[in-house]
Amino acid sequence: MPKYTIRQNRIKSGCVAGFTVEDDTRLVFDRDSMYHGFFLRGLDGADSGASWGRLSFNAEASENIMYYVYVYATDNKIKYGEERDEFDLDLYLSDGTTEVPDKISLLQRLGAKRFSGASDCLLYDLKGRYLYIAVEAKGEGKLTLSSFVVDSDGDNFMDTYPEIYRERGSFFHRYISVFSSIYNDYGEDINNLPKLLDLDTCPENLLIIYGGWMGIDLKGGFLAEDVLRDLVREAYSLNRMKGTKRAIERVLEIILREKAIVVEHNQVRHGAEDDSRIPEHFRSRGIYDVTILVKRHLTEELRHQIFFILDQFKPVRTRINITQLDETPTTDSNTYLDVNFILPEEKGAKLDEDSALDGTIVLA
Repeated sequence: MPKYTIRQNRIKSGCVAGFTVEDDTRLVFDRDSMYHGFFLRGLDGADSGASWGRLSFNAEASENIMYYVYVYATDNKIKYGEERDEFDLDLYLSDGTTEVPDKISLLQRLGAKRFSGASDCLLYDLKGRYLYIAVEAKGEGKLTLSSFVVDSDGDNFMDTYPEIYRERGSFFHRYISVFSSIYNDYGEDINNLPKLLDLDTCPENLLIIYGGWMGIDLKGGFLAEDVLRDLVREAYSLNRMKGTKRAIERVLEIILREKAIVVEHNQVRHGAEDDSRIPEHFRSRGIYDVTILVKRHLTEELRHQIFFILDQFKPVRTRINITQLDETPTTDSNTYLDVNFILPEEKGAKLDEDSALDGTIVLA
């Protein structure tokens, strides 16, 4: 059955006004715009007088939003204006300089079929080689449109009945189309199953479920999508390393997108010849403590993410501490700069009252 899927190239060749395009195919209502409309160039049915079946798409609209779908079929794209001036319907509808109300008014004059708030539209009474689709939205709130599909036949079952029942657009035809639509939707879902099982293409909410299957708790929506995909993708290998230093290092690398230094306090103590040379931080902690050295500033949210995930992979008795290594050096008020001290880069400076500069200080 011939099918037309509205993807990125068709949307870009048309005209989008008052909507933002996300993920190349999803239209999101822009509250700051005065007019909201979406216009496609004509879909080519190849033959004059071509029949059209069904237009379907996904729509998520709040109560204060109303949208209208306009569908028009014709064999001739060249039309005439009120002053008998000739114009190409494709170019007119895709022109971003023409206001939305003017385009809608033209489609109404041409006799376009209008659907109010519908996302599944039967087009059995439309005939013409070129099919034009437009959407106009009004109101205040949220509206998302996606997954536009046009079936030229619209049903799968009419040919199985005796010829006397095959009248196009009849009550029986429209009645059977309800079941055909359900059948087509199921078929579409089945065809999309490989995408749902692919970690690179599945929706973000499924990643949380897949992670749970592998024993990783990812609930809460606190991780970025790319981090989620990498954690689930490597869940098997991470589980095999669970309870080891390597597991902690790899989890940190996935979350931070850079390598971190993991220091085991017990190894620091055993490796030092003299306890006096061990930093106080390592002497005051237990032998099961681990310190993570990160070469950047961490937000509080990111710290919680790290602790939440690491708790699922660290050894049972291990306590984890995070130390942030700021690349910018700072000094307190009692710091003394020796003669050979050099600032590694240019810094701003300010002197307090009664401060003195000796011969070793140079202002650049």
